[in-house]
Amino acid sequence: MGLAGRFTIGLGLMATAVALVAGFILWKGANKLSNQMASKSRAEMARKTGEILASGPREGTIQGRNLSAPEGVTIQTGQVNVATEKGPIEALVYQISVAAEDPTAEGQRRLLYAPVRGTADAGQELLVLIVMVCGGLVVATVIFGAVSARRVAAPLMDMVEDVAAISRGRLDRHIHAEGEAKEITFLARAVDRMVRDLVKGQQNRRDLEQRQLEAESLRELRRNLKPLSSEGPAGWDVDTLQLEAGGPGTGDFVDSIGGAEGGNTLVVGSTASRGMPGALLMAMTRAYLRGAIQQGASAAEACGRTNASLNRDLARGLYASAMVLQLQGSDGKAEMVSAGHKAPAVRWDAAAGQLRKIQPNGIALGFDEGAIFTGSLEVVHLDLVPGDALLLFSPGLFELENAAGRGLGEAGVYTLAKIALEQGLGVMEQKLTAFLGGPPEGDLAFALLRHRSA
Repeated sequence: MGLAGRFTIGLGLMATAVALVAGFILWKGANKLSNQMASKSRAEMARKTGEILASGPREGTIQGRNLSAPEGVTIQTGQVNVATEKGPIEALVYQISVAAEDPTAEGQRRLLYAPVRGTADAGQELLVLIVMVCGGLVVATVIFGAVSARRVAAPLMDMVEDVAAISRGRLDRHIHAEGEAKEITFLARAVDRMVRDLVKGQQNRRDLEQRQLEAESLRELRRNLKPLSSEGPAGWDVDTLQLEAGGPGTGDFVDSIGGAEGGNTLVVGSTASRGMPGALLMAMTRAYLRGAIQQGASAAEACGRTNASLNRDLARGLYASAMVLQLQGSDGKAEMVSAGHKAPAVRWDAAAGQLRKIQPNGIALGFDEGAIFTGSLEVVHLDLVPGDALLLFSPGLFELENAAGRGLGEAGVYTLAKIALEQGLGVMEQKLTAFLGGPPEGDLAFALLRHRSA
């Protein structure tokens, strides 16, 4: 039952009970006072009559108003000054005349006297009784109101204490008002939901701020880790592209490292973590690969050294992948290795006039101490001729979807690869941005190597 219903029914029952008690008390009191007044009136009449009779009144006919009386009886009343031997006395007089049975005989007549002013005791007692009953009614109403107010205020105060505790950091505190009026219960549930939503909103805001901070830190770190060199040997074009994600990013990276004898090494990598951990893992992987390649290591040797360093430094479950293409000189000799990279390289074979996929075997960097990694690493040797081109890209390209939920798919990936090989990374970027309608969800890295035709 609701609060209004409870209060109305309670007030009605209380008022009924008090009215019954008050009515009974008034009835008893008025009945008692009526009997007392009648008794006092008769006594006063007898006393006054006796007083006047003792003073020797001079009786006469009373001219006043008639009162109802039985047949054969006449009652008259009036206020007179009775002349007595002791002087005039003011009184109320009642003359009772009883007719004789014989019409010729004289009937009987009696005079009764009463005081002009009655006693005020009965009126005062009735007034006291009324005041007491009304006062009791007021007290009962105040008590009932206080009890009702306390029952309403108690759960509200409990709710205030619960909210105050939550504001002090007691987020596990809940607001309860079960068993109370439905309005109080509904209010408690609504306040509890509101507090939970506010707490969740604050946590979401902090998480969002943290993600934004990580995203900005990742973008800043990536901007500061640009490819070392974008120039290839004579007759070769080298181009790289890094598309930043709109969110924290995936840690994908691209690098172009010049060799001592005019060669060039292209690296496209990806990490297993997002956000700041992914950015740090990206920086470590790039640093190890750069250091090994700049010291003259081959693509396979550079991956082996990087794998050993990451396995030593990283916790279990963290790893990175990389596709490494090492152009050994301007004669077109090259070798390629894949350290767990899930996206194949795409080659334009000018002699055959078609695209070819190249996917060497290998496990990711950091999984193994060295023996298994080295044994699984496959080195693909290439002999590139004028007109040939190679594209390396991030595995996340296969997972892209636009705002309408349409995926790029494998066919779309190789269509973009063909555009990049024929028209360059700039044109490919425009097509990809138009398809997505904005930045990608994850970082994307691309590296393009083209042997210019004579």
